[in-house]
Amino acid sequence: MKEQELRLRVRVDSGGCSGFEYQFILEPSEAELEEGDQKFEHGDAHVVVDEASMEFLKGSTIDYEQELIGSKFVVSSNPNSESACGCGVSFSPKL
Repeated sequence: MKEQELRLRVRVDSGGCSGFEYQFILEPSEAELEEGDQKFEHGDAHVVVDEASMEFLKGSTIDYEQELIGSKFVVSSNPNSESACGCGVSFSPKL
C-alpha cells in the first residue's frame, strides 16, 4: 500500500493562554488549496498558510522537535510575537 503524501497546514486562531495559538494540521498534499492560501516548499516539505494567519507568521521559523516525551511541530521563532506561553503553542502578537 502506497503511503499518502501529506503537507503541513499552519494556522493561527484566537485562544490559548496568551491570546492566540498555533495549529498544525497534516492534510493530503493533493487537497485543494483554499482562496488566499500560500504554499511554501523546502526540499520534500510542503507547508500551507492561510492569508489571515500569514499576517501573524510572516518571517517565522517552523521546526519539528523530537523529544523523549513526544514529537511535535513548533514555531521556533516569530518576529511578530511579543511574548509566548511556556507551552510554546500560545503567543501574544506585537501590536
